[in-house]
Amino acid sequence: MTDLAGHMTRGEALTLALLEAFPRQAYFYAYEPRLISDDAHGAASSKPDFVIVSARHGVIVLEIKDWGRIVSGTQKQIDTIRADGARASYDNPYNTAERYAYDLKKRFETRVELWEQYRGRTQLKFPWQVMVGLPHIAQSVIAAFEDKGIWTPRTVAGREAFASPAALRAFIENLPYKFQIERALTPDMLDIIREILDPSLAIHADGQLVGTLTREQDRLIRERLTRFDPKQLPLLPPDDDDLSSETVGIIENHEVRLVRGVAGSGKTLVLVRRAQYLAAQYPDARILVLTFNKRLTADLERRIGRDLAGVMLTNFHKLCAHILKDGWQSPLVTADWLTKYAASELTALGMPVAFLASELEWRRENGLTTDDAYLNANRDGRGYRLDTKKRAIINGIFARYEQYKRGREKESTDWADVPFLALDRLDTHPQRHSYDVILIDEGQDFAPSWMRVVKALLKPDGQLFICDDPTQSIVRDYTWRAKGVPVSGRTIHLRVPFRSTRRISEAAHSLIEADPILSASGDRIEPNFTSYELHSGVLPSLIACADAAAERAFIDAKLGDLQSAGVPLDQIAILCYSKRGVYGWAAWGEQGVHITSFDVMKGLEFAAVFIPHLEDAFEPDADAERIAAMRRKLFTAMTRARSRLYLSYSGTLPDALAPLLDYVANESYPAP
Repeated sequence: MTDLAGHMTRGEALTLALLEAFPRQAYFYAYEPRLISDDAHGAASSKPDFVIVSARHGVIVLEIKDWGRIVSGTQKQIDTIRADGARASYDNPYNTAERYAYDLKKRFETRVELWEQYRGRTQLKFPWQVMVGLPHIAQSVIAAFEDKGIWTPRTVAGREAFASPAALRAFIENLPYKFQIERALTPDMLDIIREILDPSLAIHADGQLVGTLTREQDRLIRERLTRFDPKQLPLLPPDDDDLSSETVGIIENHEVRLVRGVAGSGKTLVLVRRAQYLAAQYPDARILVLTFNKRLTADLERRIGRDLAGVMLTNFHKLCAHILKDGWQSPLVTADWLTKYAASELTALGMPVAFLASELEWRRENGLTTDDAYLNANRDGRGYRLDTKKRAIINGIFARYEQYKRGREKESTDWADVPFLALDRLDTHPQRHSYDVILIDEGQDFAPSWMRVVKALLKPDGQLFICDDPTQSIVRDYTWRAKGVPVSGRTIHLRVPFRSTRRISEAAHSLIEADPILSASGDRIEPNFTSYELHSGVLPSLIACADAAAERAFIDAKLGDLQSAGVPLDQIAILCYSKRGVYGWAAWGEQGVHITSFDVMKGLEFAAVFIPHLEDAFEPDADAERIAAMRRKLFTAMTRARSRLYLSYSGTLPDALAPLLDYVANESYPAP
């Protein structure tokens, strides 16, 4: 049910209750949509009681009247007797509904996506139909008016049609439509109709209309807070076929909502609109939006608005710095310490410094602070298999590192310590349990200690709204159970990859499907390429360059071509698998191209993406877990591209990238 029933007439409220029981894959409705049309006097608007859309039958404009008794009438006017016995005359509601229907038809005709050619003329792909509802009048009385030509037969529904959802649905399906739809309207067309009925559903990018919120996205955005509306049920139903079967439990506990979606399915869009909706609907609510890093924060500030009342937007570590304000000191960067003080051990271990830094953080996160605890720990999924000898070396590094932190003139902390320090401070901090809603973007990379901080900030009956995609997990890989967040029965899946072209998405997902570890993950979400007519686009390019100089020449030339074609440089990215690779592209970065490594690209999107240096992305002796980890990073990098994707290498293409060959245009670039 919506929250409009208190403002409705009895008949409208009854109609609403019946429509809510209709199958959601076949029907949707709008209550009192404001239809803007142009007439001889300029812009005008109308508000029909209901517009009902059936994927199999068309669009129905429905007017509801609460009349208790009708005695006579003409095609222009209907005479009634009110409950007090007085006579009252009204305009024939059929004419009113028909006028609204013509206004709506004009709106439909502005969208060429809804046209088709039929017998040499252009028409809408679906019929529109007028309907009147008289829930308190017997159908036999209505039939008498039909016999006199006052109403078109089968267009005015009486008391019997409002006896149940099935009865009303049967009446709607038996309306005298001008023609029958051969195939059900596609989700794309249904979304355009929804956007015409509610322009706020439109999605714009750079001033251009790029799409419409899907019904699933819209329901997630408008889901009410039980903290403020304790008597209201959430908008998300437990019986939708395209929603997770886990949704049944959401009615019982509305404290957590996990939105799990494939790359480009609109998770961040939902989070942005959700924050805006909650700020507007609940002006007294305190809302916190948390991101993984500063770049994501800047992107969300641009999309949500920097000064949205009641909303605090920040990244996790900046929030912790605020909590630790008096005792805050800039944390050590573990990787820098390792490079300076553990170079020989890194060589002996044969692993990148970034991984060893993450290993020390993982130990801290899991409380593996003693030698024995680490030697006996289960490290499945960590990406490197470490025998007892290597673990002993890491034990030595860990001990020296912790001693270094404690032995400085002012005891040091690193970034892994920060959430634990913040959690301790929150025991007495005024921000403890201070937020009604906390929304988290890229939640797959929030560690258990981070989530403990989040829960300490959330009011006991507040809502935690999380967006995640485990396939894109780059930095951390913990289950929600390990994070102490109950998501079973509170998860919605978004499966359609709208951001990228179909060909880019298929190429990226080929890496996941070919990987025995990634494809077997229980958290993996299967993309849906069939429900919507996704733009096909051009094939991603895989360029074999003669040498490193040729690769640079190719990318320089292609960047120039894109710039000449009018693509803004800030809509282009060069994404490198390592930080070392980033430095070589600094000149383009100074001109506005987004240059970054895989580790900090999350949540971003660009018109065109270049991914260079792939010949060295996979270590020669990499085991299955390390190959899976790099494939996952590469998948995330590829899905940052909306329309053009260029992958390049010199020398030999790594075997781990062979699955791409069936999904890309293979090209070569000679030495300059």
